[in-house]
Amino acid sequence: MIVREAISNKEFSSLLINQSFVYEKNPSVAISFSGGSDSLALLILMNNWIKKHKGFLTLIYFDHKLRKGSYLETQYAKELSKKLGIDHKILTWSEKKPKNSIMQKAREIRYEKIVSFCKQKKIMTVMTAHHLDDSLETYFMKKKRNSLTPNLSGIPFKNTQDQVQILRPFINLRKSRLIQTCKKNKFKWFEDPSNKDNNFERVRVRNIIGGLSKYKRSQLYSEFKVNNYENKYFEIEIANFFIKNLEFEDCGKFIINKKEFKYQNKCFQIEILKRILVTCSGSVYSPRSRSVRFFLDKYLKLENVKFTIHSCIVECYSDKIYIFREYVKTKRSNPKQLIIKKKKSVIWDNRFLISSIFSDIKCLIFDDIIWLKLKKQYKFVKDTNNIPYDILKTLPVLLYKNKMMIPFLTNNEIMTSFGISVIFKPKIPLTKKNL
Repeated sequence: MIVREAISNKEFSSLLINQSFVYEKNPSVAISFSGGSDSLALLILMNNWIKKHKGFLTLIYFDHKLRKGSYLETQYAKELSKKLGIDHKILTWSEKKPKNSIMQKAREIRYEKIVSFCKQKKIMTVMTAHHLDDSLETYFMKKKRNSLTPNLSGIPFKNTQDQVQILRPFINLRKSRLIQTCKKNKFKWFEDPSNKDNNFERVRVRNIIGGLSKYKRSQLYSEFKVNNYENKYFEIEIANFFIKNLEFEDCGKFIINKKEFKYQNKCFQIEILKRILVTCSGSVYSPRSRSVRFFLDKYLKLENVKFTIHSCIVECYSDKIYIFREYVKTKRSNPKQLIIKKKKSVIWDNRFLISSIFSDIKCLIFDDIIWLKLKKQYKFVKDTNNIPYDILKTLPVLLYKNKMMIPFLTNNEIMTSFGISVIFKPKIPLTKKNL
């Protein structure tokens, strides 16, 4: 067995330079710490780097409240922070746990709360300890689920969530080197028992990859590297298509140039629609490639047809394809009445960021009764702005001191004077892949 060397401070510093990571003067960085060897190695190296650059480091431990042993890890995180002379923050998942897809939801909640904390503390950078083995496993899982999608990739070395950059400096390094780094620095770590639980897909995939012959593993890794390289250019092509052939309206309507769309190859068409659908729906996960292919095969050549997919309505005409949120899903996914507190913000329907500065406001689900009350006031603006009723129904209705308003129909100056803001802000924007 080859024993790989530990990562030196010099090599780590080079990694940050070579990956073009950007920091402010006296950088403030948070480490997503799990208690395992991966995040411990990152914490050790980043602590040395941050002191040299006169910055500030914060350890963030997220307690999912899924294991009894997590209390010990919480205490370890606190003691380690004290030993290293850095700040720490313990975040918890205290909400009710879902019965299905618990690991996916846990990951989503973890990122959401870590990013929210960092924004509050004006920390612009979060680092995670994802490494090459993690990225290869991710690629394998994507390939298994999305065999029709071209240019699959692993985990990116950086991306952005809600204006906080997430960096992964170890993404091209093997896990064995992280373990050696912890050993060299004489630190102990926790082993998460879930890493051996075959109920989780990643564990099963890890075992499959580990069971491959040396030749098969080499083949998989070569394929992975090629796909990662090609994916960069594929992303550029996708972005160029969106810039030239996609229109977006703040109310959540996407309009595709059908003529140009039809000229693209089938795999490219599938990926374009998947990106738009996941953004339009406010979902975190994209639709299955098979479902999108079915739509393309059956409906793309037709005109004046309406199709429902991934909580969205897709309407095809001779020259345009319209995509917008399905009202039924909006109605089912949101409370009939939601109070938005003064100086607070809420993501409504996983798509709209609603905030109020001066006063508490109520957010209501649109319905026919509300429209009867407001139709006289808003019909002209609705027709002028070409907002179909099917889209209008998917918008929130805001109640401020007995005044009822519909975003994107109510004059923006009036909304601003009341200190109310509504912005289309889905979890997965078009330029970000779901990784």
